[in-house]
Amino acid sequence: MRAPDSLLLIALCTVVFLVAVTAYDIRCIYPRGLGLDLFQVDRRGSKILNLQSYPLETPIVIRLAQHFTTCQAMCLSLHDEHVLDPYSMQPTDPVLQVPAFGQNPYSSTMCYKQCGVYVAEGVFDMQENVLKEYNDIGVKLRKPSARRDIANALGELNSSGDNSAIKAILVKDDHHPYTMGHIAGLTVKKFMDADGWNANGDLKWSSDLEDVVPCTSNCRKFQSTIGYTSAPDPRKISSYDRKYRCEGICRKWQPLQEGDDAGNMKRQEFIVPHIGQRAVTFLREATLTLEDPAYNLYEESLLVIERLRDTSSNQYKKDAIKIFDSKLTVRNIIEPALRDQFQHDHSFQDHLLYLTGIGMVEYDSIVQAWHEKVNHDIVRPTTVIKHWDSDTLFTFGGNPSVMHPVNITASDFEAFIRVMPHAEFPSGSSCICTAYYEFTDIFTNEMYGSNVTNLPLEGHNDMKNLEELRDVCGESRLWAGLHYPAAIPAGIKICSGLGQLAFDFIKRMKNNATFASAGGPWYKGDTLDVCPE
Repeated sequence: MRAPDSLLLIALCTVVFLVAVTAYDIRCIYPRGLGLDLFQVDRRGSKILNLQSYPLETPIVIRLAQHFTTCQAMCLSLHDEHVLDPYSMQPTDPVLQVPAFGQNPYSSTMCYKQCGVYVAEGVFDMQENVLKEYNDIGVKLRKPSARRDIANALGELNSSGDNSAIKAILVKDDHHPYTMGHIAGLTVKKFMDADGWNANGDLKWSSDLEDVVPCTSNCRKFQSTIGYTSAPDPRKISSYDRKYRCEGICRKWQPLQEGDDAGNMKRQEFIVPHIGQRAVTFLREATLTLEDPAYNLYEESLLVIERLRDTSSNQYKKDAIKIFDSKLTVRNIIEPALRDQFQHDHSFQDHLLYLTGIGMVEYDSIVQAWHEKVNHDIVRPTTVIKHWDSDTLFTFGGNPSVMHPVNITASDFEAFIRVMPHAEFPSGSSCICTAYYEFTDIFTNEMYGSNVTNLPLEGHNDMKNLEELRDVCGESRLWAGLHYPAAIPAGIKICSGLGQLAFDFIKRMKNNATFASAGGPWYKGDTLDVCPE
């Protein structure tokens, strides 16, 4: 007896679906150009992104790095049925969950490489460089515009709950890791566009309305949405005769002049002053807890000059200043040391969770520090000292290769490295390095029973542990002449506790998932060297 057409159709669809969801074998689709050691793949990806090669201020670098690590977390949650979504902290929508055949770290690695293309979009030529670099090694990533179908289907799912379109795409694409990467990328990009940084410049501050309004034309990325302006500088008024005394608005941050070899001169703008009030945070809301340091700016500035005098003849301090000025460099000290020390226990999936946590403490640290910086709005030592004009100073003369102090005129004074365009108090560096230290020590103690030790400082003796790294990180800002001393413990104070919150976050996100051992390979005891016929 012939079965009803409807039953035949159901049976046929069931067969097609079963074939689709059991079709791909990771050994046949994983690009060999990436390499099979996933820790090395991750490090290679950092070099390809090379955030340090772009003219980005530190807060922007940290924001981008955090979103790249969220790509890793998103893809991990899509490829492991236990791991929670890092945004909602809920199980991944079953419709989007990769079936068992694709639940391996090689698939999630391909996924987060594709997701990263979304984060790189609009950042100078980063997206084009990433696509080219990966294409050259056989990794065929695609621009977001290439998969409008996924964007439309995901939009339908999110707006109306209609999952038919995204289901059809996932069956057709066999839950391919790159397809999952587009899904992760669209999710991360949606968050980025609404994270309070005004990265696209869609908003601006109206002084007439004293409120945020839409930008209608000539919009500037990351422009302020709180109406911050630097205080008038009394030093520029001819009647101002206080050379060494600095009170009132004289104590407020002032934009420094910068120039280049082409003769272009400009004045700084306080970078992203709004993030302390507007940016979304992951671990806790930014608070205002610090008291004004009540600096004696004349006495404190004399000590700044002395510290730079010592730095001019100390190669260790010069090297440390440069190393700790880049927080990506600091992370590149910590992360390999952790992997090397705990390589027999530290799985790649746990490493992705570690990166998620350290990215979050770094991100929340910068938001917390900026809230305090704007609130206190304290002048930099460079501004104070330059006002002494014709005074002769015996200190660092501007050439890092000269190993002794020289006589200079106060108006020519500069710190050892560029002074960042934001207020002096508190130190963002001591804040961030405190968060690195606390989170990493908690992570390794909870996971492996000990701390990371013997962290390399290029050209010098190893730092014995992360507490020493935190201390050198903070002190290096004093050696460089960027801060007054009270800013360093203030940074430590406001970021203390973020490390524990981040560990609690990733522990909850892991949700009792069990990962294969670090020794690998991770593909069910097999190698990826051979694709079955």
